[in-house]
Amino acid sequence: MAHPPPPRLWNLPNHRDALQAHMHLLHKLGNAKTEANYHAYYQTLMKDGTANGATSNAHLTSSNVSFKTKCIIMKYRTGTLYNQKHAVLFKLSTSQTCPLCPQVDSALHILSGCQHTQIRNMITERHNLACRMILKAQQNRLLRIMHCLQRYRQQR
Repeated sequence: MAHPPPPRLWNLPNHRDALQAHMHLLHKLGNAKTEANYHAYYQTLMKDGTANGATSNAHLTSSNVSFKTKCIIMKYRTGTLYNQKHAVLFKLSTSQTCPLCPQVDSALHILSGCQHTQIRNMITERHNLACRMILKAQQNRLLRIMHCLQRYRQQR
């Protein structure tokens, strides 16, 4: 019984650069903003050793962080979080001001600067949640240390 010949393989051309240029021209996609303030600041912290890459990126592998939240974090980090500046760029709006308050809209404004009452309450709650998580982690660490000390004392 004869086997059919193996499928013929051929080299496909790399259209990455052309596709990226096309997407950026038409849709303003395809280029992350590495000159964004967050990116520049993070790179400075990484170079001088202040930031720990494994810790500051732990949310990417954490099962406690939703996929939607991970997407928002990455958009903020790359300067692609949608705001009024993007709306003007995409010709979907004529004003760069925040729809809720009279300030100029930006990613930083959305995440921590909007003075609208509802947003301010959300920011306060997010801050409180972060504080509770830090406190819980510290308590767990303290409990582990106390447990280790008790075992050490029992072994002596």
